[in-house]
Amino acid sequence: MKQFNKLTLMLAALMLPLMAQALPFVPTTSPTSRPIHWYQLKTGSMYIYAALGWDMDIHASNTASKTDEYLWCFVGDSNSGYKLYNRSMKKYMTDVFFMGEGSAAEVNYYEAGSGNNFYIYSNTRNGRITQKMYLCYDSENELYGSAYKYNQYTVTEVLVEEISVTAEPVISLTVMEEECQIQATGDGDVHLYINNTQVSNPYKIARTDTDQSITVTATAQEPGKEMSTVTKTLTIPHLELPGPGPNNGITLTPYGYHIPNNELGNEDSEGYAKLFDQNKSTKWCVVNSTGEWQTIWVDFKSNQSIVPTGYILTTGNDTYTYYGRNPKSWRIYAKAGESDDWTMLVTVSDGKNAGLGTKNNTDYSFDISNQKAYQFFRFEVSAIEGKDGWNPNNYVFQLAEFQFNVAAITGDVNGDGVVDVDDLNIVINVIIKKSTQEQWPNADVDGNGVVDVDDLNRVINIMVGKYKG
Repeated sequence: MKQFNKLTLMLAALMLPLMAQALPFVPTTSPTSRPIHWYQLKTGSMYIYAALGWDMDIHASNTASKTDEYLWCFVGDSNSGYKLYNRSMKKYMTDVFFMGEGSAAEVNYYEAGSGNNFYIYSNTRNGRITQKMYLCYDSENELYGSAYKYNQYTVTEVLVEEISVTAEPVISLTVMEEECQIQATGDGDVHLYINNTQVSNPYKIARTDTDQSITVTATAQEPGKEMSTVTKTLTIPHLELPGPGPNNGITLTPYGYHIPNNELGNEDSEGYAKLFDQNKSTKWCVVNSTGEWQTIWVDFKSNQSIVPTGYILTTGNDTYTYYGRNPKSWRIYAKAGESDDWTMLVTVSDGKNAGLGTKNNTDYSFDISNQKAYQFFRFEVSAIEGKDGWNPNNYVFQLAEFQFNVAAITGDVNGDGVVDVDDLNIVINVIIKKSTQEQWPNADVDGNGVVDVDDLNRVINIMVGKYKG
């Protein structure tokens, strides 16, 4: 009997701390778990309720109510703490949390020695409370934090009819060639949110040259049931870019440009030089916020004389999303020497009809009707497809690459792929009539229709590297 009494006393001693720490409420793991215990929250004679404001405003009233605005549940556990969730607003009381008994860095959520009264503290200082910010109420009965004043709170459970919850929606990701499709499916009214912004369901997002991490939320609600919410972090896989199109041994180097109003378009990160860097992941991007598009151009030269028979435009990395950035009207000019007058090789008034598509980082080829050799060029854009989709007040142009398709390399008279002394001897023989121009049509290096000393000098200059770089 004495042993029994001793054991009873030991158990009673162990139970006392647990009884002292008894929660004045029944918590739940989530606001959609069942059953939920709903409570009125009271401080003094004031009942706490939530109302629609900038986000969710918290107020106090002298009048008790069992409407949803006045009903709260406690979500969490003893390790992570507890947050207050409002039944009407379906939101948490932000920047507020409770902690159980713990270290000095934690805050006791209820008054020591009592299981009925507790404090509410503001969660400050990057999640660690180094100073107790008691949540109190001003003369207008609005919530605010104070380090010097404090209110104790009590709860009274209110029995309400439980409403069943809509089944959780399902979020799916479908990866396609140029884009990904995100879709939410479920019962009742289903909505989709990307990074907290509501979007169409399903929603398509273009793939880029890097992986994209996005937060996707889906909600579903059937009539007469509570809403169900699912949130996931999805990765939009990057697009494996093909290598640059053929440059045919030609190096194009920009040496001048024209951008009105000195707006964006000439800085290093997305400047005009990116149009010729043989890298599809970079681009030339020009922003014009003056209210109308104004003509831009870039001047560039080849490392040697060429006969352009076509050209390739490579779209930017996000053209699929911002297709209005594509050029609509453009021209290409050429001249053999730097001091010569420009000759117009190409004029396009409707790029879309001409064949410029809207896929990301894609080569689109165009023909040039030309048989003459040139070394200096200008690419001019006089109109774009539309205003920018990201900022509708701006006009934005972008292209990733510009390249030429060329006839046989100018100066390579015999077609062996190099310009050397053999080509020089052929030009000399045509000039002195040992051979004919019909036998060696490429001996007309400068494309003026006559094989003469100018062609001879051009081959020599190519051989010694005068036209390189």
